[in-house]
Amino acid sequence: MEIAIDRISPITTLLDEVVFQSSIDDMRSAYFHHLKDLDSWMILSDYYLGNEKTNKVITFTILPYLRAVPQLQTIIRTLAPRDIKHTRTIDTRLIDFIRQLPILNVSFIFQQDKYFAWPNSSEFQLYMAEFCEILSAYVAFWRRDTTNHARLDKLSRNIQHAQKLLRQKKKIRLLCEAFVISLLGGYVASIVCREAALTNLCWLSDRDRTNELGENLVRDFFQVTLVDIVKKNISFSFTTANSDSDEWYAELTRIPDLITGTVAGFDFDNSGNHTMAHV
Repeated sequence: MEIAIDRISPITTLLDEVVFQSSIDDMRSAYFHHLKDLDSWMILSDYYLGNEKTNKVITFTILPYLRAVPQLQTIIRTLAPRDIKHTRTIDTRLIDFIRQLPILNVSFIFQQDKYFAWPNSSEFQLYMAEFCEILSAYVAFWRRDTTNHARLDKLSRNIQHAQKLLRQKKKIRLLCEAFVISLLGGYVASIVCREAALTNLCWLSDRDRTNELGENLVRDFFQVTLVDIVKKNISFSFTTANSDSDEWYAELTRIPDLITGTVAGFDFDNSGNHTMAHV
């Protein structure tokens, strides 16, 4: 595959260099080969961004839209009544059931660094400031070819919100978390778009404080990343979940929650050591 270089964020180009030179063949043969003609998809997400476990983990679960979502929720609710962080044991039937679902889990694992790929706050702030400037230029360009200025106005306000936080040096760590989640989520969505007939996408995020920045800043940056990579608009919807909300789809996010909780406590340097709920 030819690697694109006309990207707002060079991070997505680096991700392409990894994914399309390694794991994409496995994804195609084991997953997308059977589902490539489907056009409606869902992405579930869950994150562990705390300091108590070995790793920070961001997990996205890809699945085609299922008409049997209520039945799926009922089964998961029976096998996993609570999130893994509130559970000491996991019903092995849940793992067997998840294995039967048409899902693909993509986890990004980071060491316990506050700013992920950036060595410190200052380096992230420099990167984010440049990203906002570039994105603002793109928004000005997009205005020439669309009548949907209300949508671009909202995106501009979120860019300005990020810039204000940078100027005031407030919530920098939270802004970093929101940016990384949205960028990685948009990238995962782009894989679905490039490997399947995606036209409709719904992102169901777990409850998280990153969703509270601006006017759904994570949603806008997610969509920007997706559009930036695939160069076409996708019908896109997003939850309004925040750190205190009780979402109707809570059972569904227990799938990435299980993956995230397991990987967060795994010590890859000492594979015999992990901190997680007991299976």
